Amino acid sequence: MVEKQDVGRNKKSPVLAAIISAIFPGAGFFYVGNVFKGVAYMIIFALLVVLEVHSSEYGSRVMEIIVFGFLIAGFYIFQVIESFNDARAVSIKSNDDAKLKSREEMSLSGSIAVLIMGIIFLLINFDVLTLRQVIKLWPLVLVGFGLKFILNYFNLKKKEEENE
Repeated sequence: MVEKQDVGRNKKSPVLAAIISAIFPGAGFFYVGNVFKGVAYMIIFALLVVLEVHSSEYGSRVMEIIVFGFLIAGFYIFQVIESFNDARAVSIKSNDDAKLKSREEMSLSGSIAVLIMGIIFLLINFDVLTLRQVIKLWPLVLVGFGLKFILNYFNLKKKEEENE
Protein backbone atom coordinates (compact mmCIF):
# COMPACT_ATOMS: atom_id res chain seq x y z
CA MET A 1 0.00 0.00 0.00
CA VAL A 2 2.84 2.38 0.86
CA GLU A 3 4.59 1.59 -2.42
CA LYS A 4 1.52 2.63 -4.44
CA GLN A 5 1.41 5.96 -2.64
CA ASP A 6 5.13 6.52 -3.26
CA VAL A 7 4.76 5.72 -6.94
CA GLY A 8 1.77 8.08 -7.15
CA ARG A 9 3.78 10.83 -5.52
CA ASN A 10 6.57 10.37 -8.07
CA LYS A 11 4.20 10.74 -11.02
CA LYS A 12 4.50 14.17 -12.59
CA SER A 13 2.44 15.55 -15.43
CA PRO A 14 4.71 16.14 -18.43
CA VAL A 15 2.23 18.63 -19.91
CA LEU A 16 2.10 20.65 -16.70
CA ALA A 17 5.92 20.68 -16.49
CA ALA A 18 6.11 21.95 -20.07
CA ILE A 19 3.48 24.64 -19.44
CA ILE A 20 5.29 25.84 -16.32
CA SER A 21 8.58 25.99 -18.25
CA ALA A 22 6.86 27.85 -21.09
CA ILE A 23 5.57 30.48 -18.66
CA PHE A 24 8.83 30.84 -16.75
CA PRO A 25 11.89 29.19 -18.35
CA GLY A 26 13.42 26.55 -16.08
CA ALA A 27 10.57 26.47 -13.54
CA GLY A 28 9.18 23.17 -14.83
CA PHE A 29 12.25 21.42 -13.43
CA PHE A 30 11.33 22.61 -9.93
CA TYR A 31 7.96 20.90 -10.37
CA VAL A 32 9.72 17.71 -11.44
CA GLY A 33 12.04 17.93 -8.44
CA ASN A 34 15.28 18.72 -10.23
CA VAL A 35 16.14 22.01 -8.56
CA PHE A 36 19.73 22.24 -9.80
CA LYS A 37 18.70 21.79 -13.40
CA GLY A 38 15.99 24.43 -12.99
CA VAL A 39 18.44 26.95 -11.56
CA ALA A 40 21.02 26.18 -14.25
CA TYR A 41 18.46 26.63 -17.04
CA MET A 42 17.22 29.89 -15.53
CA ILE A 43 20.78 31.22 -15.38
CA ILE A 44 21.51 30.16 -18.96
CA PHE A 45 18.30 31.77 -20.24
CA ALA A 46 19.01 34.98 -18.32
CA LEU A 47 22.57 35.12 -19.66
CA LEU A 48 21.35 34.70 -23.22
CA VAL A 49 18.89 37.57 -22.74
CA VAL A 50 21.64 39.74 -21.23
CA LEU A 51 23.91 38.97 -24.17
CA GLU A 52 21.14 39.88 -26.60
CA VAL A 53 20.51 43.19 -24.86
CA HIS A 54 24.23 43.88 -24.57
CA SER A 55 24.85 43.17 -28.23
CA SER A 56 21.96 45.37 -29.36
CA GLU A 57 22.89 48.29 -27.06
CA TYR A 58 26.54 48.45 -28.04
CA GLY A 59 26.18 48.69 -31.80
CA SER A 60 26.88 45.09 -32.65
CA ARG A 61 26.36 43.89 -36.15
CA VAL A 62 22.93 42.68 -37.14
CA MET A 63 24.24 39.11 -37.51
CA GLU A 64 25.32 39.01 -33.86
CA ILE A 65 21.90 40.20 -32.71
CA ILE A 66 20.19 37.60 -34.91
CA VAL A 67 22.44 34.81 -33.59
CA PHE A 68 21.58 35.61 -29.98
CA GLY A 69 17.90 35.84 -30.91
CA PHE A 70 18.01 32.36 -32.42
CA LEU A 71 19.95 31.06 -29.40
CA ILE A 72 17.28 32.42 -27.06
CA ALA A 73 14.46 30.94 -29.14
CA GLY A 74 16.20 27.58 -29.49
CA PHE A 75 17.05 27.34 -25.82
CA TYR A 76 13.51 28.35 -24.85
CA ILE A 77 12.00 25.58 -26.98
CA PHE A 78 14.65 23.09 -25.82
CA GLN A 79 14.00 23.70 -22.12
CA VAL A 80 10.22 23.28 -22.57
CA ILE A 81 10.76 19.94 -24.32
CA GLU A 82 13.38 18.90 -21.76
CA SER A 83 11.05 19.60 -18.82
CA PHE A 84 8.34 17.53 -20.55
CA ASN A 85 10.81 14.65 -21.01
CA ASP A 86 12.08 14.89 -17.44
CA ALA A 87 8.55 14.74 -16.03
CA ARG A 88 7.76 11.76 -18.23
CA ALA A 89 10.96 10.01 -17.15
CA VAL A 90 10.20 10.60 -13.47
CA SER A 91 6.69 9.20 -13.94
CA ILE A 92 7.87 6.13 -15.84
CA LYS A 93 10.88 5.19 -13.76
CA SER A 94 10.19 3.68 -10.39
CA ASN A 95 13.81 2.75 -9.76
CA ASP A 96 15.33 5.40 -7.47
CA ASP A 97 18.89 4.57 -8.54
CA ALA A 98 18.13 5.32 -12.19
CA LYS A 99 16.53 8.67 -11.27
CA LEU A 100 19.43 9.62 -9.04
CA LYS A 101 21.99 8.73 -11.71
CA SER A 102 20.07 10.73 -14.35
CA ARG A 103 19.97 13.77 -12.06
CA GLU A 104 23.66 13.43 -11.24
CA GLU A 105 24.50 13.24 -14.94
CA MET A 106 22.56 16.44 -15.64
CA SER A 107 24.09 18.09 -12.59
CA LEU A 108 27.51 17.49 -14.07
CA SER A 109 26.48 18.71 -17.54
CA GLY A 110 24.76 21.79 -16.14
CA SER A 111 27.69 22.53 -13.86
CA ILE A 112 30.14 22.35 -16.73
CA ALA A 113 27.95 24.62 -18.88
CA VAL A 114 27.62 27.24 -16.13
CA LEU A 115 31.36 27.00 -15.37
CA ILE A 116 32.29 27.57 -19.01
CA MET A 117 29.89 30.51 -19.30
CA GLY A 118 31.31 32.02 -16.12
CA ILE A 119 34.86 31.71 -17.43
CA ILE A 120 33.86 33.32 -20.73
CA PHE A 121 32.18 36.27 -19.01
CA LEU A 122 35.16 36.66 -16.68
CA LEU A 123 37.49 36.79 -19.68
CA ILE A 124 35.23 39.40 -21.28
CA ASN A 125 35.32 41.50 -18.09
CA PHE A 126 39.12 41.39 -18.02
CA ASP A 127 39.27 42.37 -21.71
CA VAL A 128 40.95 39.10 -22.68
CA LEU A 129 38.04 38.34 -25.01
CA THR A 130 35.55 40.61 -26.68
CA LEU A 131 31.88 39.95 -27.13
CA ARG A 132 32.40 39.68 -30.88
CA GLN A 133 35.00 36.95 -30.41
CA VAL A 134 32.62 35.01 -28.16
CA ILE A 135 29.81 35.35 -30.69
CA LYS A 136 32.06 33.92 -33.40
CA LEU A 137 32.66 30.88 -31.19
CA TRP A 138 28.97 30.04 -30.70
CA PRO A 139 29.19 26.88 -32.86
CA LEU A 140 31.18 25.35 -29.99
CA VAL A 141 27.81 25.00 -28.23
CA LEU A 142 26.70 22.68 -31.02
CA VAL A 143 29.96 20.74 -30.73
CA GLY A 144 29.35 20.35 -26.97
CA PHE A 145 25.80 19.07 -27.51
CA GLY A 146 27.07 16.70 -30.18
CA LEU A 147 29.71 15.28 -27.85
CA LYS A 148 27.14 14.84 -25.09
CA PHE A 149 24.78 12.98 -27.44
CA ILE A 150 27.62 10.72 -28.59
CA LEU A 151 28.62 9.94 -24.99
CA ASN A 152 25.00 9.23 -24.06
CA TYR A 153 24.68 6.89 -27.05
CA PHE A 154 27.76 4.88 -26.07
CA ASN A 155 26.73 4.79 -22.41
CA LEU A 156 23.31 3.46 -23.41
CA LYS A 157 24.90 0.83 -25.67
CA LYS A 158 27.19 -0.23 -22.83
CA LYS A 159 24.25 -0.58 -20.42
CA GLU A 160 22.31 -2.63 -22.97
CA GLU A 161 25.27 -4.97 -23.41
CA GLU A 162 25.65 -5.37 -19.64
CA ASN A 163 21.94 -6.22 -19.26
CA GLU A 164 22.12 -8.97 -21.91
